[in-house]
Amino acid sequence: MYKIGHIKIILLIGWRNVFRNKRRSLIVASSIVVGLVVMMFSMAIMNGFNRQMLENTINTSLGHVAIHKKGFFNDMNVTLSFVPVDSLTIQSIRGVACTASRVKFEAMIQSSRSSQGVLVMGIEPEKEKCVSNIYDYVGKDKRVYITNNSNNDILISRSLSSKLGIGIGDKCVVMLQDSRGVLAAHAFIVKGLYQSPIESFDKYVVYMGIRKAQEITGLGNAISEIIVRCTDKEFAGSVAAAIASLNVGNLEVLTWKQMAPNIVQAIKLFDTMMYVFLAIIFISIIFTIANTMIMAIMERYREIGIMKSIGTQPSWIAGIVMAEACGLGVLGVFAGIVITYLLVAITGTTGINFAFYSESMRVWGTGTTIYPFITATNSIMATVIVLLNTIIASLYPAYKAAKIKPIDALHFI
Repeated sequence: MYKIGHIKIILLIGWRNVFRNKRRSLIVASSIVVGLVVMMFSMAIMNGFNRQMLENTINTSLGHVAIHKKGFFNDMNVTLSFVPVDSLTIQSIRGVACTASRVKFEAMIQSSRSSQGVLVMGIEPEKEKCVSNIYDYVGKDKRVYITNNSNNDILISRSLSSKLGIGIGDKCVVMLQDSRGVLAAHAFIVKGLYQSPIESFDKYVVYMGIRKAQEITGLGNAISEIIVRCTDKEFAGSVAAAIASLNVGNLEVLTWKQMAPNIVQAIKLFDTMMYVFLAIIFISIIFTIANTMIMAIMERYREIGIMKSIGTQPSWIAGIVMAEACGLGVLGVFAGIVITYLLVAITGTTGINFAFYSESMRVWGTGTTIYPFITATNSIMATVIVLLNTIIASLYPAYKAAKIKPIDALHFI
């Protein structure tokens, strides 16, 4: 059993041994630094990737909370509509930033060249700015968007524009089945083009004013959904529960997690893949430290033999080896954290451009530029894991050092 004084001596000797062979110590510390930087910076990139994938999905269409007629989210039938509840009551709920009404229905958009099945979203132009980023995706044509006075104006994506062979100012026809089951066709003029970060969204979604959508579907004052924007996405659960308690009848209140379970599962999958990658890094760190510490023991073979011959306990020798490894671990962790935070501070502002993977990035719903960020939990977890790895890596060298026989060590050249 170590006494306090013994522990201090062991730590002091171990710390001094760190600087006895600067080249060897630099190799070990560098491996720890590289491993920690790769680990933490990979976490930061994945954090940025996951956040942008989630935020783009929420900001493009879902919102934080949505109120529908029961069954509408899975069916999108225009007849599953409702007369809107008092939005002022919803906005008075703690955590609610704003709300917007929409009319949504499936239709066919047609030009002289081609046709495409689409999801039409009839929006309240000014209120939509609060719950989604659709107007941020219009680019140079941002000043040309649907207004409350828009009649036959429609907003389509650039990819849909390319497929249909139409541009701004061109005509197209929207064919639909209205709330009475009657097939109807209406002419529209393309008012603007947008390009969101989500490829699948751009292929199928077009926008028009909510009044025009209500007119051509025969819904009157009815709507398909109310989108709620919260002050923070983490409030979605409590806000949804508060709305549901307002006696909304046959309406259902869904959070973004319920509407986008595939995104939640994708984030979990990416996290699992990241842990596998980190495990490989951990193993490489362990072997590097263990091999270097064994080399250090071989260099001090005679020294350790002399220590044992004068009565030094094996536990002391093992403790000194582990203390040296821990000292190297502390130095490596400190340098690694400093370097990582500098990298994250720079790239978190400028972003990392993945333009060469632009198509793949759009499939996942992220932009071409990722903004890494690191959390306190990431830093603590990485620090603890690396230090534990250092201790684990030193166990075998410490055991080997403790088992050295004085007579063998004295004859060792």
